[in-house]
Amino acid sequence: MDRPDLSPSSHDPLGVLVGFDGSRHATAALHWGAAAAQRRGTTLSVVAAFTAPMLITGHVDAAGGSVGVDAARRATEQVLQLARDTLDGAGFTSESLPTRFFTVNEDATGALARLSENADLIVIGRRGHGRFWSRVLGSVSAALPAHAQCPTVIVGASDEDVEDITRVTEDTRPVTVGVDTSPTSRKAALVAADEAIAAGVPLRAVLVLPSFTGPPSTYTDAAAQLDTQSKDAAQRGLDAELNWIREQRPDVELQGTIMRGVPAEALIEASGSSQLTVVGSRGRGGFASLLLGSVSRTTLSNAQGTMMVVPKDRKR
Repeated sequence: MDRPDLSPSSHDPLGVLVGFDGSRHATAALHWGAAAAQRRGTTLSVVAAFTAPMLITGHVDAAGGSVGVDAARRATEQVLQLARDTLDGAGFTSESLPTRFFTVNEDATGALARLSENADLIVIGRRGHGRFWSRVLGSVSAALPAHAQCPTVIVGASDEDVEDITRVTEDTRPVTVGVDTSPTSRKAALVAADEAIAAGVPLRAVLVLPSFTGPPSTYTDAAAQLDTQSKDAAQRGLDAELNWIREQRPDVELQGTIMRGVPAEALIEASGSSQLTVVGSRGRGGFASLLLGSVSRTTLSNAQGTMMVVPKDRKR
């Protein structure tokens, strides 16, 4: 087995960066990331993280590393060999897709956030095992999208269809983006448009209009009139966003949808009919707060498909 690269320098371009631990969901993320890198014509970088705590004795070997570091690194290199074999088996050869593999001796969440400065995209699985993946629906889902400097993709294969990962290259469903007229929402919309163009599918822009929450007896003629005005205002806002996206990305095929209800629930529903659902990390109400705190964990836990979070101040 070829020894993986050392951790990249602060200036190495990483292209599409995939966190991998050998689990089934990480394998789905690997396939998704490889297809994305191939569409972009960029490098696929696969990273496996490990930590090896000092023994109670505090013994340090001659090289200055703690006891167990070498063993942990060797085990991690075997995980990366599995990634190589998986890519080869799926037809992603080194000739068709420039690929590099490396290990990092640090906490996986911190490593991905640090490496994101030089990545175009970070791809992780919804769940996995060990220190890396067991946290995807906890602190990673909340912390990484908030701190990553490039978009983060959480591949949403279910336990039942995680083996059917070749469908990521054949999916004809639209890319969906949540819009709310905020600057962050517009950044997310442009990223989503680029994804839709690359995949050759439409971009569906979703704007959420809150449902009437009062008892039926309070839905008077005046309330109905206000509701109609809200619908008209929402449609004008959506039309304005579609026109703005069309000006920026004239090649994208656009669809617009207004959904009623709670934004998180609307996003979960939309993800079931999308190959990718894109949101901004912050914005103006609704989708603005979806990926902060407990709402983000609930959304990612219940999403029916793959999600992408675009940071407010993305550098790439």
